[in-house]
Amino acid sequence: MFIVKVMFLALAVMLVNGQPQGFGGFGAPRQLSPEELYKAEETLQFSLSKLAAGDGPHYRIGRILEASSQVVAGSLDKYTVELIDSHNHTKECKVSIWSREWLPNGIEVTIDCPNQPTVTKTHNAPHRA
Repeated sequence: MFIVKVMFLALAVMLVNGQPQGFGGFGAPRQLSPEELYKAEETLQFSLSKLAAGDGPHYRIGRILEASSQVVAGSLDKYTVELIDSHNHTKECKVSIWSREWLPNGIEVTIDCPNQPTVTKTHNAPHRA
């Protein structure tokens, strides 16, 4: 019986801790591969276009410096990106896109650029054919 308890405790610890740091534990953010960056850029561009069609902000992508994705209640994509504003000024910003496509206005976009207030807005998911 003692061995069963020890095995149960070891299994519980493994499940709580997930995989070792750096190997992508359960639900941990993971860096995107070069192939996945293309889709990530499309996702970011769609969100920026939706925001620009409303009351802004008005940015376009200069260059994606880093991108990661994490499975949460939906998915959470995080970007470090050079954004170009309507005056053609480039800013290095942190952008997160939390997608919960089953909800109305289920895409939440947060843009955090230096020396500017953080902007958080929502929009609908793209229509899938």
